[in-house]
Amino acid sequence: MATYILSEEALLVKEFRRGRTSAFEEIFSRYYNALCYFLKLFIKDPEVCKDIVSETFTTLWKMREQFDNINSIRSFLYTSAKNAALNHIQRQKVIEQHRKNAVPELNREELDDVIMNKIFDAEVLRAVYLAIDTLPPQCKRIVQLSLQGFKTDAIAAQLGLSPQTIRNTKVRATDLLRKRLAGDILALSLMTVLLAGI
Repeated sequence: MATYILSEEALLVKEFRRGRTSAFEEIFSRYYNALCYFLKLFIKDPEVCKDIVSETFTTLWKMREQFDNINSIRSFLYTSAKNAALNHIQRQKVIEQHRKNAVPELNREELDDVIMNKIFDAEVLRAVYLAIDTLPPQCKRIVQLSLQGFKTDAIAAQLGLSPQTIRNTKVRATDLLRKRLAGDILALSLMTVLLAGI
């Protein structure tokens, strides 16, 4: 199984280096949400986080021929996004206030520890979103709308389904996600928290 995953990732990187947009879209899908979550450590405004992540992916695409494996791509994305976030803070001249609100009185070593923890959290979140992506189309759509804050009746109206169908599908989706994440206790715990209110 590990060999299959490695060969699949090697093929993805190969296609990405060749300029295949489908490979870029796959990498984007894997890391976009996790990077946005990661940047919340530095920046409160979610729209600014999205802009920085989008710019990071644009740079990644321009430099695609320089990457040999998925780990170097992931490292580049997190490092570049972090640096862009810190640059943004400096440009806004609110770095002192930001440190008080987000990471008060941390020295460099402690800040690095916080950053590594946030990267770990983001990777756990990414595992949950990847599991959601494997759901059947209707289950996936209903879960996504629920996570965006839409209530059962609103989803039913939007999709032209009965509220009971929406509720039944949510139960089915939750069961499927539990099975897919059974081997990842942290991702399973996060999934339970995310879906608790839907």
